Amino acid sequence: CGPVEVPAVTRLWGDPARFRVKQLEVTYEQRWLSDDERRALEALQVRVTEKAQSAPDLEELLARLGTALRGAAVRRPSVSVSDGGADTAASAADMAASEIAPLGLTSPRWRLLGFQSNDPRTDLRTGRLALEALVYFAEQYPRVAARLVQEAQSNGIDYPFAVASINVTQLLARYFGVSGDGCGAGGSAGDCVAPWRVVRSFARLLVSCGGSNIDPFGELQSAVMEHLHARWHAKKEADPLLTVMNFAPTLEETLASVHVFCQRAPLHSTTEFRRLLLLPVSGEVSRGARAWFNGAAQTRSGAASPSEAASGSRDRALSDVGTTEQTYERIRSSAHSAVTAVSQTAGVCRTYLSGILGDYAAAAVAAAATTATAAQPQPDAVGTVESMAR
Repeated sequence: CGPVEVPAVTRLWGDPARFRVKQLEVTYEQRWLSDDERRALEALQVRVTEKAQSAPDLEELLARLGTALRGAAVRRPSVSVSDGGADTAASAADMAASEIAPLGLTSPRWRLLGFQSNDPRTDLRTGRLALEALVYFAEQYPRVAARLVQEAQSNGIDYPFAVASINVTQLLARYFGVSGDGCGAGGSAGDCVAPWRVVRSFARLLVSCGGSNIDPFGELQSAVMEHLHARWHAKKEADPLLTVMNFAPTLEETLASVHVFCQRAPLHSTTEFRRLLLLPVSGEVSRGARAWFNGAAQTRSGAASPSEAASGSRDRALSDVGTTEQTYERIRSSAHSAVTAVSQTAGVCRTYLSGILGDYAAAAVAAAATTATAAQPQPDAVGTVESMAR
């Protein structure tokens, strides 16, 4: 797990006497990453935490997004997605001028892209990475992005595409432990947090693609959005009464599919993310995704084909890697629990000592007040004694 640094910070407690009590702070260092990989993840985290609304190139990014998707930011006739979304020639002619016109700073057409108001800036309360990923998808896969935007407007699917993309960005950032909210990577499978091997492989993709036009996070985001779109479409076909209020479970199921995919895929190239589109979009997530990765079952005779044998060898190798990672994760979990217990114990001791010192100070003040009161002369009592003597 690497070295654990436990610095001690002094604070002053007690009045009037000054006492010093140690307060422990626990920090972790990702020693399992190289310097380049750590810097790449830190750069990604900066993009996650830097507010989009205060970014100096906010207007430029919005202009690029509007230019890439201005053909999709038009009101289409209400048709079902299963009908193919075909427009009549008259409707296409009426919308030709609107398709050419660029989106303004504020416009109702931003709503058609999936924003919640005419001003897209109101939805960009997260980091700049959410907007950058959306721009990347629209520019690198313009036809796919336009199709998803148009289908998301239809009665057959009906969900806010841009808002969904922003949420996907935040979920993926949390998954890789770069969200900046203290949720780190290396968790268990149930936590839907990327294991160390996945984070390290993704960091290597960031390093290898540095300086190029390929953004590994943008590639993953684009594939995840397509998978989310297909999964929600399948749900809507199965139950047309579903509304956007039922969209959150679909986001969770999509992230679970991403988790299974990243655990099984080698992640040597960004092109592997496109295989997310081949994952099943209906049924139980873990079972369906794992069955797809494990390949087809053996033939009825019990003999496996060469490709199936190779797939089995690959799965066994990945299983061995997973077993090793589970061992590492158990060690990490034990160390984390021990350090947490130490930190909590230190906090309890600090609170206990603070209470003792506070009580001691209060008792000292009360005793001093009592002594001062007893030392003062009592004129009424003296006069009464003299009167009785007479």
